[in-house]
Amino acid sequence: MLRVEQVCKSYGSRQILRSINLACAPGAYMLRGPNGIGKSTLLRVLAGVTPPDSGAVWIDNHALHEQPVEAKLRLAYAPDECPIYPFITGSELLAFVAHAKRCQLTPQVRAVVERFGLDGHLATRCGDMSLGTQKKLMLAAAWIGDPSVLLLDEPSNGLDLDAHAVLVDLLREKSANAVVFVSSHDQAFAQAVGAQVVAFESLQADR
Repeated sequence: MLRVEQVCKSYGSRQILRSINLACAPGAYMLRGPNGIGKSTLLRVLAGVTPPDSGAVWIDNHALHEQPVEAKLRLAYAPDECPIYPFITGSELLAFVAHAKRCQLTPQVRAVVERFGLDGHLATRCGDMSLGTQKKLMLAAAWIGDPSVLLLDEPSNGLDLDAHAVLVDLLREKSANAVVFVSSHDQAFAQAVGAQVVAFESLQADR
């Protein structure tokens, strides 16, 4: 369960998020809106990366501002750009995320790695991977800890057709028992995932 109440965020004199309200039960949701409107900012706030100026976010009834550890253990966030340490290997990255999530790499996670075709890349340093491989690695890492809320910013960017199809299948499966909240401009991707489209403007309070 993902719940957002009266979240506001400004940068200088520009208000990006204006009293955002949102409640999501398990399922797939596709956030739509023009470039620069604040979609990525909203995802960073939901993930606890950027603090809001006011308002609150709950992950499975854990308030992100009051119980950040408990809340973040239940969510995963993959930004559009891959913030990967270049000198660690794929295996080391997955182990690092598992350690941060206080969990093990389960057979389910290893299956996601295999479905993305990453087995042959795990010994490679992240800085030596192609951007597409880095993207698949970050997406696979999002499954670690079996999160109940999955936040993805433009996840299909940089993927080839095979990886795109794998991602669609994975998100359809994951949305059966978790909140999958995705920002994307790809309408066909949203339809393939079976996502409910959420217009960014509909979340904003009237001025």
